[in-house]
Amino acid sequence: MWWVGFATVTWTGESEPTWYVSFEGEAKRDFCPTCGSRLAAIDSDIPEIGINVTALDDTSGIDLVPIHAPFRDKAAHWLPPVPETEHSAAG
Repeated sequence: MWWVGFATVTWTGESEPTWYVSFEGEAKRDFCPTCGSRLAAIDSDIPEIGINVTALDDTSGIDLVPIHAPFRDKAAHWLPPVPETEHSAAG
């Protein structure tokens, strides 16, 4: 799963996603009300909304280049490696 952080998000489509509290006072997750796909997450200690990149219509933007890859040593061998990375502004 690949996430990207945004300060604000504008949802398009027929309806807003459905939010569920996953940890009271700490985190909530967002799902498509039609198919149930996980779309987004908000955590209390991160000032951005995390969007699952596979939920985006267009992933070609330069702002979607990975800057951090946890568990790099456990990545699938067929994925192109993410070079040594910097930490995002979110931490």
